[in-house]
Amino acid sequence: MQNIFRNRDVLKQWAMDLSDACGSQIVKRPPDVKKIDELIEQFVLDYNVNMQYMNEVRNAAEEE
Repeated sequence: MQNIFRNRDVLKQWAMDLSDACGSQIVKRPPDVKKIDELIEQFVLDYNVNMQYMNEVRNAAEEE
């Protein structure tokens, strides 16, 4: 699966998937807790990858 922060369309799709997984009071659809957990886990993992990369870039810039 693609890192959700690499492309705004992928991030937007992730957000829509999360919104859908949260259910709806209007149509009385309960939240899909398993799907929410999967999406949040994906967010955390992708965020951590990006932060690690940014830290490496920042450290390399400081060394120059």
